[in-house]
Amino acid sequence: MPTVKSPWRRLRRWRSSWRGGSDADLSRALTGQVHAALEGAALAQAMVNKKVTPAEAREQIADVEHRGDEMRAELVERLSKTLVAPLDREDLFRLSRSIDDVLDTIRDFVREADLYQIENRKTYRPFVDAVVAAIESLEEAVESLWSKPQRVPMKSLDAKKAARAVNRAYQEEFAKIVGGELSPHALKHRELIKRLDWVGVRINDAADVLTDGALKRGY
Repeated sequence: MPTVKSPWRRLRRWRSSWRGGSDADLSRALTGQVHAALEGAALAQAMVNKKVTPAEAREQIADVEHRGDEMRAELVERLSKTLVAPLDREDLFRLSRSIDDVLDTIRDFVREADLYQIENRKTYRPFVDAVVAAIESLEEAVESLWSKPQRVPMKSLDAKKAARAVNRAYQEEFAKIVGGELSPHALKHRELIKRLDWVGVRINDAADVLTDGALKRGY
């Protein structure tokens, strides 16, 4: 007598495979966004280290931003089709938006560096190095969502610490500007370090979303 397969077993198997594909798509889209932000930060790092000119960096950042936008669009599309995810849909959407803000602010820094034509680019190394370190920690936290979610709060904290280093560098450099002569160069310099400080703020926001979402799920 042939064995009759339970329809509920088939349904569970179908849901498991469907959910796995959706999770993989979400993971690819979100990590792709973080990769784009890290690529943008690495480009800014290359610019301040004089490996590329501000004009070259400005041209290349447009392609990086486009890739980040594509990944965000894919994530938003997948969210509408996903029933189960490592974080609530609202938290994933907020996280994606915060990461998008990180890349957008890095883009603004690169564009303004080209516009202002600042020669002493090494001044911005401590800022950009801290930004790269913070995004690397954020990347590890995002990747942990699907593999080791219990590590997400700690990795997010690492990102926040690195982001605070950006703010400290900003405060120290701003104090020098205020204590010196207020010249057109000083004003341009102030705008650039303010932009980098905002990159740190955006990274901190993304880390907060990750931490809140993970704690909400009990990780």
